[in-house]
Amino acid sequence: MTRRRAATQLIAAAMAAAGLVGCGEDRGLVPVTGTVTYNGEPVAGGEILFTPQDGSHAARGPLDDSGRYRLGTYGPRDGAVTGMHDVAVILRGPDKPVPEARKGQMMEEDMQGSGDPLIPERYFSPLTSGLTAEVTDDGSNEFDFTLTD
Repeated sequence: MTRRRAATQLIAAAMAAAGLVGCGEDRGLVPVTGTVTYNGEPVAGGEILFTPQDGSHAARGPLDDSGRYRLGTYGPRDGAVTGMHDVAVILRGPDKPVPEARKGQMMEEDMQGSGDPLIPERYFSPLTSGLTAEVTDDGSNEFDFTLTD
Protein backbone atom coordinates (compact mmCIF):
# COMPACT_ATOMS: atom_id res chain seq x y z
CA MET A 1 0.00 0.00 0.00
CA THR A 2 1.41 3.39 -0.92
CA ARG A 3 1.93 6.08 1.69
CA ARG A 4 -0.55 8.34 -0.08
CA ARG A 5 -3.25 5.65 -0.04
CA ALA A 6 -2.54 4.83 3.62
CA ALA A 7 -2.74 8.53 4.52
CA THR A 8 -6.01 8.89 2.62
CA GLN A 9 -7.50 5.89 4.42
CA LEU A 10 -6.34 7.24 7.79
CA ILE A 11 -7.92 10.63 7.08
CA ALA A 12 -11.16 8.99 5.95
CA ALA A 13 -11.27 6.88 9.12
CA ALA A 14 -10.63 9.94 11.30
CA MET A 15 -13.40 11.88 9.55
CA ALA A 16 -15.82 9.00 10.01
CA ALA A 17 -14.95 8.76 13.70
CA ALA A 18 -15.36 12.52 14.10
CA GLY A 19 -18.81 12.25 12.55
CA LEU A 20 -19.81 9.84 15.31
CA VAL A 21 -18.87 12.27 18.09
CA GLY A 22 -21.97 13.90 19.47
CA CYS A 23 -24.32 11.21 18.20
CA GLY A 24 -26.16 11.11 21.49
CA GLU A 25 -29.92 11.39 21.94
CA ASP A 26 -30.31 14.73 20.13
CA ARG A 27 -29.05 14.00 16.62
CA GLY A 28 -31.36 16.40 14.82
CA LEU A 29 -33.46 13.53 13.47
CA VAL A 30 -37.19 13.68 12.86
CA PRO A 31 -39.67 10.81 12.37
CA VAL A 32 -40.38 9.92 8.73
CA THR A 33 -43.06 7.42 7.72
CA GLY A 34 -45.12 6.51 4.69
CA THR A 35 -46.28 3.81 2.30
CA VAL A 36 -44.87 2.50 -0.97
CA THR A 37 -47.03 0.84 -3.63
CA TYR A 38 -46.25 -0.57 -7.06
CA ASN A 39 -49.06 -0.82 -9.60
CA GLY A 40 -51.57 -0.42 -6.78
CA GLU A 41 -50.09 -3.15 -4.53
CA PRO A 42 -47.97 -2.67 -1.39
CA VAL A 43 -44.22 -3.12 -1.86
CA ALA A 44 -44.06 -5.70 0.93
CA GLY A 45 -40.66 -6.90 2.13
CA GLY A 46 -38.67 -4.25 0.29
CA GLU A 47 -36.52 -1.45 1.61
CA ILE A 48 -36.59 2.34 1.20
CA LEU A 49 -33.54 4.62 1.33
CA PHE A 50 -33.52 8.41 1.80
CA THR A 51 -30.21 9.99 0.71
CA PRO A 52 -29.81 13.65 1.76
CA GLN A 53 -28.83 15.92 -1.11
CA ASP A 54 -26.42 17.76 1.21
CA GLY A 55 -24.34 14.62 1.70
CA SER A 56 -25.24 13.99 5.35
CA HIS A 57 -26.22 10.60 6.78
CA ALA A 58 -28.73 8.53 4.79
CA ALA A 59 -31.75 6.88 6.40
CA ARG A 60 -33.39 3.58 5.52
CA GLY A 61 -36.27 1.42 6.56
CA PRO A 62 -37.83 -1.94 5.79
CA LEU A 63 -41.24 -2.08 4.13
CA ASP A 64 -43.78 -4.16 6.06
CA ASP A 65 -46.55 -6.32 4.55
CA SER A 66 -48.64 -3.17 3.94
CA GLY A 67 -45.75 -1.33 2.25
CA ARG A 68 -45.41 0.96 5.32
CA TYR A 69 -42.05 2.18 6.59
CA ARG A 70 -40.47 4.23 9.35
CA LEU A 71 -36.93 5.48 8.70
CA GLY A 72 -33.83 5.07 10.81
CA THR A 73 -30.43 6.72 10.42
CA TYR A 74 -28.25 5.61 13.34
CA GLY A 75 -30.63 2.98 14.66
CA PRO A 76 -33.93 1.40 13.65
CA ARG A 77 -36.78 3.90 13.43
CA ASP A 78 -34.86 6.88 14.93
CA GLY A 79 -35.74 9.17 12.01
CA ALA A 80 -33.99 11.11 9.24
CA VAL A 81 -32.13 14.41 8.96
CA THR A 82 -34.05 17.40 7.63
CA GLY A 83 -33.60 18.66 4.09
CA MET A 84 -34.10 17.46 0.53
CA HIS A 85 -33.59 13.73 -0.08
CA ASP A 86 -33.31 11.54 -3.14
CA VAL A 87 -35.22 8.32 -2.54
CA ALA A 88 -34.65 4.73 -3.65
CA VAL A 89 -36.84 1.64 -3.22
CA ILE A 90 -35.48 -1.89 -3.53
CA LEU A 91 -37.49 -5.09 -3.85
CA ARG A 92 -36.05 -8.37 -5.06
CA GLY A 93 -37.21 -11.95 -5.11
CA PRO A 94 -35.45 -14.71 -3.16
CA ASP A 95 -31.64 -14.57 -3.26
CA LYS A 96 -29.87 -16.78 -5.75
CA PRO A 97 -26.94 -18.88 -4.53
CA VAL A 98 -23.55 -17.12 -4.73
CA PRO A 99 -21.02 -19.10 -6.78
CA GLU A 100 -18.14 -20.39 -4.66
CA ALA A 101 -15.64 -18.39 -6.75
CA ARG A 102 -17.38 -15.10 -5.82
CA LYS A 103 -17.70 -15.64 -2.07
CA GLY A 104 -15.72 -13.01 -0.21
CA GLN A 105 -15.77 -10.69 -3.22
CA MET A 106 -19.14 -9.02 -2.69
CA MET A 107 -19.71 -5.71 -4.46
CA GLU A 108 -22.05 -2.89 -3.43
CA GLU A 109 -24.76 -4.10 -5.80
CA ASP A 110 -24.59 -7.52 -4.14
CA MET A 111 -25.68 -5.90 -0.88
CA GLN A 112 -29.09 -5.36 -2.47
CA GLY A 113 -29.57 -9.10 -2.83
CA SER A 114 -29.22 -11.37 -5.81
CA GLY A 115 -32.86 -12.21 -6.49
CA ASP A 116 -34.72 -11.05 -9.55
CA PRO A 117 -36.07 -7.46 -9.37
CA LEU A 118 -39.77 -7.34 -8.46
CA ILE A 119 -40.09 -3.64 -9.30
CA PRO A 120 -38.35 -1.68 -12.10
CA GLU A 121 -34.62 -1.40 -11.32
CA ARG A 122 -34.59 2.35 -11.93
CA TYR A 123 -36.11 2.67 -8.43
CA PHE A 124 -33.11 0.87 -6.86
CA SER A 125 -30.90 3.98 -7.06
CA PRO A 126 -31.61 7.45 -5.65
CA LEU A 127 -29.90 8.81 -8.77
CA THR A 128 -32.35 7.22 -11.23
CA SER A 129 -35.59 6.75 -9.28
CA GLY A 130 -36.97 10.25 -9.83
CA LEU A 131 -38.29 10.13 -6.25
CA THR A 132 -37.59 12.98 -3.82
CA ALA A 133 -38.83 14.13 -0.43
CA GLU A 134 -38.28 17.23 1.69
CA VAL A 135 -37.99 16.25 5.35
CA THR A 136 -38.88 19.14 7.66
CA ASP A 137 -38.87 19.64 11.40
CA ASP A 138 -42.55 20.65 11.52
CA GLY A 139 -43.78 17.09 12.14
CA SER A 140 -45.49 16.46 8.79
CA ASN A 141 -43.09 13.91 7.33
CA GLU A 142 -45.32 11.23 5.87
CA PHE A 143 -44.31 10.41 2.31
CA ASP A 144 -46.25 7.97 0.15
CA PHE A 145 -44.68 6.79 -3.09
CA THR A 146 -46.59 5.24 -6.00
CA LEU A 147 -44.27 3.29 -8.30
CA THR A 148 -45.24 2.39 -11.86
CA ASP A 149 -43.74 0.57 -14.85
